[in-house]
Amino acid sequence: MTTALACLVAADIGVRRAEPVLRTYDVALYEKTIEELLHRGVPDIVLMGSSRAKYALVPEQFSAVTGRPAYNVAIAGSKTVEWQLLARRLFEGRRPKLVVLGINASELRADYLPSPAARHLFTFDDLCEHLRRDHPSTEVVGNYLRHSLGPAWAAFDRRYELKMSLQEGLGDFLPKHAQEARELRQRVARPSPPDGYDHPWLRGRHRPTLDDQLVADETQVVRASTPLFSPRAEAFSHLSDLLDWLHARRIELIVAYIPNSPATENRWRDVEPAMVEIIASICRDHGVPFLPCSQADVPRSNRDFIEEVHVGLPLARQISGRIARHILALGLLQDRTQQFAGTDRLDRAVP
Repeated sequence: MTTALACLVAADIGVRRAEPVLRTYDVALYEKTIEELLHRGVPDIVLMGSSRAKYALVPEQFSAVTGRPAYNVAIAGSKTVEWQLLARRLFEGRRPKLVVLGINASELRADYLPSPAARHLFTFDDLCEHLRRDHPSTEVVGNYLRHSLGPAWAAFDRRYELKMSLQEGLGDFLPKHAQEARELRQRVARPSPPDGYDHPWLRGRHRPTLDDQLVADETQVVRASTPLFSPRAEAFSHLSDLLDWLHARRIELIVAYIPNSPATENRWRDVEPAMVEIIASICRDHGVPFLPCSQADVPRSNRDFIEEVHVGLPLARQISGRIARHILALGLLQDRTQQFAGTDRLDRAVP
């Protein structure tokens, strides 16, 4: 028993000493996103959402149309709870003039659990609020405990980074795994773009479009799972809370729907329209402009998508330019003092 305990302690000390090396494999999206934006200073326009918004909302397009600086803080895998907590971290001090929230039906699925939030953003008060308000989940509690207690056991907390380091070190025996680890390390080391936007096609990684993939071998295409729909899903309530929080701080907001590929829209046809309507209804109730993105609004084909749910660069620029023009048409970047003095937000909601 004593020997085993001594081995664990020795391993833990070894991992702690290797921390500088292990950190080179740590993506740390939430921490780096917050630190990067606060270091650069909060711009006039902040673009938020999941990976759909990360690809679809192009800061350059917003700046070109509005003449205001824009920054993309969208994080892959994030949903309503993460957006609430990120907004608190990012905007408690200096506030942007406008937030553009790119949203999709998948981010309001009824079976969503805020596990990423618990792993990266929850305080103890946040955990208590989740247990009081949402359906209690051992997965969420477990992720919070890993976030809060994990660093006490370095060998456990850094197990993924340790695995990547070992994989790269064993390149002679595991060339494919070593390449995976090396690419991760190179991605972590890459400096963040000045506007936060990093579409793979901008870096020359022009992978086959969804249409190419469907033609080559339809059975190999990764299918986006159809979201479980419930009009009483907690995600809708959290979206409403986010709109209230931003309004209370006089941060203007426009919610824009990020479309799926036609292949996905066809499979989701029984749930997506109903979810879009609830999003639109929540926005109407809060006097927040909502911009849908139907085929009539923005014609598109499977060739315009990288995968089923991520837009290619030309379509991203088209969507961003359209949102930016609506921002100007609605006067959302006017002087805030004049704006709130005589204008009711409800009058500016897009039907």
